Amino acid sequence: MSEVKFSAKAFCKIILHAAKYPHCAINGVLLAKPNAGSREIEFVDAVPLFHISLHLTPMSEIALMQVDELASKMGLVIAGYYAASENIRDNTFEKTYHKVAEKIASNYSPSYVVVVNNSKVSTEADSSSLKVAQLSEGGFRQIEEQNISLSPAQATSYAIVALMQQKAFQKLIDFDNHLDNICADWMNVELNKTIESYL
Repeated sequence: MSEVKFSAKAFCKIILHAAKYPHCAINGVLLAKPNAGSREIEFVDAVPLFHISLHLTPMSEIALMQVDELASKMGLVIAGYYAASENIRDNTFEKTYHKVAEKIASNYSPSYVVVVNNSKVSTEADSSSLKVAQLSEGGFRQIEEQNISLSPAQATSYAIVALMQQKAFQKLIDFDNHLDNICADWMNVELNKTIESYL
C-alpha cells in the first residue's frame, strides 16, 4: 500500500486555504519530488488555486502552466490535486473531483486526490483532516488513514496551531486573488517563510 507524506508547508497551506474560505469550495495542486516506482510519495508544497472559479477551464489552464513552470525550476512535479467542498459534511472524492485531477494523472503517475475534511479544519488539524486517494484507471483507491502522515509530525502540529491562532490564513494568496490583483504573490513566499520559522 502507498505511503503518503505531507511536509509542513504542504499541509499548513491546504488547511489555511480551507480556513480562509470556509464558505467556498477551494482547490489547489500538490508538488512532490519525482520518485518513479516508489511506493512512497511526499508532497513538499501546495499551491492554492481557486475559491471562486473552480470550473473555469481557461483559468485552470493558465494556473497549471505557471505552476508547472515553477515546479520544473524547483525539480518538482505536480503529483496531486486537493479540494474542499463548501458543504462541511461533504468530503467525498466524487463530489470534489475535477478535470484538473485528470490532467495531472495524464502527466504524472501515480497521482493523488486529497479531500479536506472540513469538520476537522481547526487549530487541532492533523493528518486525519485529509482523505487521500490514488487515481487508478479512472477511479479512486483510497489510502488508509494509517498510511498518511505529516513530516515532521510534531513540528507540523505546532506550526498549524500557531498559524491558526495568528489567523495566518488571511495572508494566504490563491490564484483567484492573483487574478484580481496581479501583484498578489500566488507562490506565497512570505507565508512559506512564516511556516518554516515554526519548524
